[in-house]
Amino acid sequence: MVGRGWDSARLDSRVSLMKHDILSTIVHPQQRAVCSVSAPVPSGTGYKFKGPVRGTIELLNTGEGISARGRLRATVVLDCSRCLRPHNVPLDITVDEICSLDQIEDWQAGPASDDEQCPVPICDGEVVDLSELVRQLLILSVPPRSLCQPDCRGLCPQCGQNLNEAQCECHQREVDPRLVSLKRLL
Repeated sequence: MVGRGWDSARLDSRVSLMKHDILSTIVHPQQRAVCSVSAPVPSGTGYKFKGPVRGTIELLNTGEGISARGRLRATVVLDCSRCLRPHNVPLDITVDEICSLDQIEDWQAGPASDDEQCPVPICDGEVVDLSELVRQLLILSVPPRSLCQPDCRGLCPQCGQNLNEAQCECHQREVDPRLVSLKRLL
């Protein structure tokens, strides 16, 4: 998971919709509860989202931790990797994580070893708070590069004209003199 440290001050008051009063339901092993998520994106993702996060997460007490499984959907606004035009990218996230019943505010930041998984705490007082889990899953699901359309032509490297909108007046780049003989073959 991302960002082992958690600063509860970053939490927006709107994420209270991701809090569920089901802690007593999942305290003992093999107990389960289904949480519905329909709330604004938690702050601290570093991305702009359009609309809320929606989905369901089933929490199952395995005895060693809390298994969180389900699906989430959200829409992130990204800049095209070629033309820099903002566009919407739908995210469909499969949730399959291990969480703990530790308090979020007691979670200490620290380096985790490669073979040690650090479960995300989900307790906030007497309720289960899924906002940190959802925040981390959203960050991990955003693609590193995205195109506004599959055949995006990008920007002219000389003048910066968006080639999807119009052709620029720049001269085509001269062929590298070392490759002239290859151009003759075409």
